[in-house]
Amino acid sequence: MSSHHLAEPIDHHRPWIRDERDDPARMDWLQTLFNPFGMTGKLHFSRAWTFMFMGRVLLFVVPVFSASIASMAGANLAAAWKPLSFFPLPIPALLVPFFIFTIVTAFTSWVAHVRRFADANRSTLKAMIVLIPLILGLVGFAGGVTMGVAGYEAQKAQAAKAAVESEEGSVPDAVPAADKAKAKPESGQTQPRRGPPPTMKQMALGGGMGMATALWVLAALPVMLWTLLHVARLPNGGVGPVRTGSDLTQEEQRKLATAPTAYQTTA
Repeated sequence: MSSHHLAEPIDHHRPWIRDERDDPARMDWLQTLFNPFGMTGKLHFSRAWTFMFMGRVLLFVVPVFSASIASMAGANLAAAWKPLSFFPLPIPALLVPFFIFTIVTAFTSWVAHVRRFADANRSTLKAMIVLIPLILGLVGFAGGVTMGVAGYEAQKAQAAKAAVESEEGSVPDAVPAADKAKAKPESGQTQPRRGPPPTMKQMALGGGMGMATALWVLAALPVMLWTLLHVARLPNGGVGPVRTGSDLTQEEQRKLATAPTAYQTTA
């Protein structure tokens, strides 16, 4: 019987863990999430990524679902969908925690990826890929703000033109009273009531957030799949097959690294 079968398991609850670097008890969350100058094994990385992903999902789904159920039950939660007055962006109040958590975890995700690539002997520059959704979101926000400002200026010019035409087409005082009465709308016809027009800031921020959200969502999905199917499966130490799980001990990895036909992945 080989020695690794006789050895004490690293984790009694997870006997399939064979690499000591993947021991859950040895995971340092602060280092994994906030220190880019280090290395992280595949299972520690997977735990950190799962925490960040599930945090985003829960902070979005739970408030939206709960507010929707409460609204259907008759609760007045209009304030929850309105932006906070002190928050610089037009984000509904119940989604502000999700927004802040997403921005913070964009950085911590980059840190975790840097450490994972360093451990797998890959270029840490690849970790920049996880920042693509955030970068595209910022670009989209800038473009949306520009479009919002342009739309506001167009509406303002159109309103000014309509006001001039209205003044030119108004009934003059010299017209007899009977003609004035004909010019007035019938009593049964009511003019639609309109609220105050949106300000330039509202249109700019609204357009920016809409464009940023669309680009961020479209870019986040392929990056997520890349992380799950490639980064999280890179072998510890860069030795061994690209696969899920902690399948090789450190001794087995050392033997593979020194063997003439050692299969070190290059992806």
